[in-house]
Amino acid sequence: MIEVQRLVLFREVAHRGSFARAAQALQMTPSAVSQQMAALERAAGLRLFERSTRGVTLTPAGQILARTADTVHGELHRAHRTLAQLRDQGPPTVTVATFPSAGAFLLAPALAALAARRDTHVDTTVIESEPTQALAALGDGRADIALVYHFNTRHPPPSWKDAAARCTYHPLLHDDLRLVVSADHRLASRRAARLEDVADEPWIHGWDLLGDAVDALTSAHGLTPKVVCRSSDFRFMQALVAAGVGIALIPFLAVEDRNDTRALPVAPTAKRRIGVYTAPGTPPTPPVRALLEALQERAEALHPD
Repeated sequence: MIEVQRLVLFREVAHRGSFARAAQALQMTPSAVSQQMAALERAAGLRLFERSTRGVTLTPAGQILARTADTVHGELHRAHRTLAQLRDQGPPTVTVATFPSAGAFLLAPALAALAARRDTHVDTTVIESEPTQALAALGDGRADIALVYHFNTRHPPPSWKDAAARCTYHPLLHDDLRLVVSADHRLASRRAARLEDVADEPWIHGWDLLGDAVDALTSAHGLTPKVVCRSSDFRFMQALVAAGVGIALIPFLAVEDRNDTRALPVAPTAKRRIGVYTAPGTPPTPPVRALLEALQERAEALHPD
């Protein structure tokens, strides 16, 4: 059997790419780490590292074990937090990693609903994270729930497969991109618009998943937007639109109700899907289950179909 402590050491070596750097992080000697990794390879019966003067890289067998090591580390971290909670006799705790707009329109109302229940008291910590960061926090035990989003496809991206290994995905709701224009824009009085209507105008472009979705959408329809600004902050993007810098495509549920902008349904559009991952391994704890139910109820209220 593989010893858990050796898996913890192995995880550090895998993440840092060097026995020496892992030893420094763990306050051990490089020789001690090397000996433990040699013992781990003997227990596994396979070579886990390719060693060189620049450090170590994982073999295919090492990559498989690395995913297990991450899961074990996350479970140990969560167990440590739970034991500390029992020792201190404090209220149950939940840590949520969420992207900002979900925190505003989805998580905050769900937490308010939980707070109103007399039978439930949960001490909640919120970590602001984009989806890949949220999955990393879930995997290493810093978070119990990860609120994430992706575009178009019903299922999460294949690129999340390793980060979300053994995690459980719960779809919540979806929303479409809206065309946001200033209140004095020539399209502001319309009930809907088409992308072709703004093809030649300056665009405020999103980063990361939103940017990729808009690029795919415009490219598929033969459009090359003139990008004048990029931002990952939906609120700032809408402020730029209000100031007359350009137009933007923003997910509907992230659009603020402002007098100086208008958000129009647009065709073609892209669909943003929002869901939540719960931690791998053990079933959700009662406070995690309670928050998950509150999130699902809030999602149904926002998107009853």
